Amino acid sequence: MARVTPESLVFERAENDQITKLFENNSQVWAGSLSQAAYLDIQEKLADTEASMGNTSHWILRRPEDPMAVITSCTTYMRDAIATTGQGTRNGRAVIVTNVFTHSEYRMRGMAKLLLKKLQDHMDRGNLGNAEFSVVYGDVYMDLFQGLGWKPLPATQLRISLGQMKKLQERSDVPGAKFLGYTDVCELSDADMNTSKLRLSGHRDRKVHVQILPTKPLKCWHLMRSQLLSQHLGRGELAKQRHGASSHVKQPAWAWWVHDYRMRRLCIARLYVARRKGMEEGVRPLLEAAVIEASVCGLREVVIWEPSEQVIQAAAKLAETYGQGLSISQGERLEMVPCLRWKGGEDRDVVMEERELYGWS
Repeated sequence: MARVTPESLVFERAENDQITKLFENNSQVWAGSLSQAAYLDIQEKLADTEASMGNTSHWILRRPEDPMAVITSCTTYMRDAIATTGQGTRNGRAVIVTNVFTHSEYRMRGMAKLLLKKLQDHMDRGNLGNAEFSVVYGDVYMDLFQGLGWKPLPATQLRISLGQMKKLQERSDVPGAKFLGYTDVCELSDADMNTSKLRLSGHRDRKVHVQILPTKPLKCWHLMRSQLLSQHLGRGELAKQRHGASSHVKQPAWAWWVHDYRMRRLCIARLYVARRKGMEEGVRPLLEAAVIEASVCGLREVVIWEPSEQVIQAAAKLAETYGQGLSISQGERLEMVPCLRWKGGEDRDVVMEERELYGWS
């Protein structure tokens, strides 16, 4: 077998059997307790969603003599985004880079770095829909991402721990809020999109403000992924699942979530409020609904990224009301930290708004 050198490797977009091989490799790390067959089935079904079709690419470095000899790989998703520099809001696209994986035989040899550098060059030439920026969510690869110009952004979270609280009974609603099903959540997109654009246009500083948009296809992708994983990991709890809750205490507010049975937590992917202040009374029943859903499904905690002050206050009131070991904690998040790079590696002062879980892929 010929000796592998960086110059000899082929960088290309994976096709057909190469994609299957890529996912077979990835399953060694990302499948967790799933069987390889279940992992491949989930990836196949997600590829058929509206958010994925025409928006997903898989990139590989391979040996030149064998198209199936994949050394390292990653996936990119194109997502709708908005940006402003204080002169109105413009629609655009962003690239989410994910699932970076290197075959065990080639680790610690700079292969992932080489792949990502070639991907950056490809993006900078406008070959991925002229996206203005890219985001990669890091933890173990943080040093690698930073070295390639992806700048870490602030990452915080609020955790509502159910502790030793007695398992709650399933309920159809909670005071001040009602539960939402899959279809209900997917339909709650227009107001969220319009509010996002309006708020972003209000920034008047010299910074660039950007946001991944919470589109209907993106919501449905997250919910589909959650359902597919729950079928394999949910221990029969799938039939009980509700996917969000809405409140109309004073002003509209809603939340939608995904079930993470691997980590035994309910993750609020998006919490929408019509006003950024004074809505604690509307937020509290949404958090209560999430706690009930987590308890019914046998999960240990509720997690929300980038909680606002009114979300934190609402959670504190909820914990005070419930007692029974329900507790909250907030602080820095060390996993899935968003890292942003502007096209061409340009050094810009960029603020990424609404850095909630829905933006991850």
